[in-house]
Amino acid sequence: MLAQFKSLLGFGTNAVSPHEAVQRINAGARVIDVREPAEYAQGSIADAVNVPLSRIDRDGIAALDQAGIAHDRGELLVICRSGARSGNACARLHAALGERAVNLQGGLMAWVGAGLPVHSNPGRRS
Repeated sequence: MLAQFKSLLGFGTNAVSPHEAVQRINAGARVIDVREPAEYAQGSIADAVNVPLSRIDRDGIAALDQAGIAHDRGELLVICRSGARSGNACARLHAALGERAVNLQGGLMAWVGAGLPVHSNPGRRS
């Protein structure tokens, strides 16, 4: 129970800090933003693909297929505002992706707090 709670808050074994996330992105991890389209349109990490948690809840791993995301290899860095929704998404995708689904601990709030850039996505929606 405690492990599930920690995962929901982004503190599971597959969660990384913003600075470690940068290293993983530089090593080729794809960024998946699980916020809703209106939130994503306000800004996200560069090159993030918007796949809302609601779509993952409905379609599972097929939601990534529908977004054109190759998920058969490499890491996927999953992000949201605070790390909670992305933790949920990682938990839901764990059966298909295992530890390759990595949560950004603290979400975009932690990313911005670490002084890392957020890119505007006006008009970009999934």
